[in-house]
Amino acid sequence: MPNSPTVCDGNGSTAQRMEALREQVRRIRCQKNELMRDVIDLQQQKEHLSEIFKRSLFHMMSLLKPYANPQMGKALDALKDRLVTDPDWSTVEGDIQHMKTLSLQELCDAGSTADPGRASETLKTSDSPSRLLPEFLNAHRMLMDSLRCDFGEAYRQSWESVSHHLDTCRSFDDLLVGTRRVADLARQLNDSVTTERSRVARFFTEIGQDLVEMESMVHATARHNQETKQANDVFHAAIDGQMKEMHDSVNLIRTLEELKTVVESKLATIKRFLREKREQDEARHRSSGQNTESLQQVLKKMKHEISNMREKTRLLEEQAVRDSLTGIHNRRAFDARLLEEFHRFRRYGQGFSLLMIDLDHFKHVNDAYGHTTGDQCLKEVTRRIGAVLRKPDFFARYGGEEFAVILPGVSKDAALAVAEKLRLCVEKTRFLYEGQRIPLTISVGVAETQANDDSPQGLFERADAALYQAKKQGRNCVVAS
Repeated sequence: MPNSPTVCDGNGSTAQRMEALREQVRRIRCQKNELMRDVIDLQQQKEHLSEIFKRSLFHMMSLLKPYANPQMGKALDALKDRLVTDPDWSTVEGDIQHMKTLSLQELCDAGSTADPGRASETLKTSDSPSRLLPEFLNAHRMLMDSLRCDFGEAYRQSWESVSHHLDTCRSFDDLLVGTRRVADLARQLNDSVTTERSRVARFFTEIGQDLVEMESMVHATARHNQETKQANDVFHAAIDGQMKEMHDSVNLIRTLEELKTVVESKLATIKRFLREKREQDEARHRSSGQNTESLQQVLKKMKHEISNMREKTRLLEEQAVRDSLTGIHNRRAFDARLLEEFHRFRRYGQGFSLLMIDLDHFKHVNDAYGHTTGDQCLKEVTRRIGAVLRKPDFFARYGGEEFAVILPGVSKDAALAVAEKLRLCVEKTRFLYEGQRIPLTISVGVAETQANDDSPQGLFERADAALYQAKKQGRNCVVAS
């Protein structure tokens, strides 16, 4: 009697593929969540830049208000009211242009008046604001520092052009043009951030669609496996039924001819079942192959998109913790590292020292030689200091011309020696502008962790106080708290 045929449906390997696909879907969802957090960080950065720009405008308007005539005062108040809400920057630009027109009109009226006393008074009034020009320029430069970002070559060239214009400003007319160009630059940065957000949003949409398609394919694979199992069960039941009928018929048959007829009939039925089963398996195999091929194409596309987005995310993360001018870490990275080192100190007792560094009389360098020259000096100072420090040391630009250095595992005495080495390094460096030497030195405050420190704030305040004492003692020196 022939044995019942067996069918291998490959459920084990299919289940492994399904589990691998589910794991890929879970991993892609995690990556999507991480990218969403990056978008939120971009939005916060945009809001932060807008807030800095508004504060700078508030500061400049407060300086202008005492010298403004009634008409200009109303224009300043209108602009201030507009800035209280979430402003449309194109409208703000129009307000600034309107104030420029009022200013020029006032100068023309003053020049055409026949009253010498009034002309003299107007001249005296206009002289007073001119003495405030350096203060306005410094406010603009602080704003420009906050607008320095890596958004491509075109944005970098725009930033450098505006910065050069501010360096060459000699009057309030020049400054008004510069203010308008700063507003244009802020709008350009806003557009760049918005474009980046839109691109990331489109990426999320595509990822979401791909995830839905992948889930559909996974469900189709699961349904295919279930249908295969059910078909196998039906097939085995049919074969068993035919074999049982053949067995029962043998007991009733009396002649060889009847036996031959029954066996041929049952074998024909079994052969038909096998043929149908093979056709069904081939159809399911083709469907499964097409489904697998489509799924592989979707996965390949998603891997490419995620790879591109991961690289972009890496660059954004790097920008978030790096100072765009000097290339060293920024204040955000410093705050995070200081907290990390302090937690290590509290948990394992590994002390460290902190250096606070300030470039002496750096405002004079910017005023005398220009902002571009000042930037070059900052970059050279950071390069020289970075060459002296060890790999474990953490060097950051804290803000403006102020820097911070974290020295892990270094005592106060050893930190004093490092600080003195940095001071001598900067003092001996020749900073030149058109063949003329720029006198540039640093003051350094030093502090070490103490057993009773319960937060990094105490360490920072001691280092900052030591830096203040170094300035008070004549600068170009090192003081420890």
